[in-house]
Amino acid sequence: MTDKRILFGDFEFPRTNGLEYLLNEEKLVTDYLFVNEPHERFSMYFEEGFPIFAVPENSERPYCLFEMKSDGRKIKFFCPEKHTNIDTVVWYFYVELLDERGVVHGLPGQVRVGMRDFRSELAKGKPKFIEVLENITLNTTATTA
Repeated sequence: MTDKRILFGDFEFPRTNGLEYLLNEEKLVTDYLFVNEPHERFSMYFEEGFPIFAVPENSERPYCLFEMKSDGRKIKFFCPEKHTNIDTVVWYFYVELLDERGVVHGLPGQVRVGMRDFRSELAKGKPKFIEVLENITLNTTATTA
């Protein structure tokens, strides 16, 4: 593994200054990855075999879905509505990237978000965890094999 990027399945994560990464250093292509903001604004988790989130059928908490689309990329967030007495929430997401042949490569994960910090970041622009998801690329070695 290089210091500049992290390989995870079909995907490459560039390392971003100011974030902390926990991964399986014994493998060239890691099977788990935590991306943490050191002031606990967010913590993201990826794991090999992680299921794509499905809204529970009989959930007492309503979920909202929002999507972000750009060329060759779609990011879907599944967010339970916030309770007034909870300061952090866990959102599930699913990133879809198209390769040059038009094949979709999916990456599910979850992110723990501090709501106060999220609102503050949103007022300034794009939250950092969204930037992380927007900067994931396909590992061309894995996708062409």
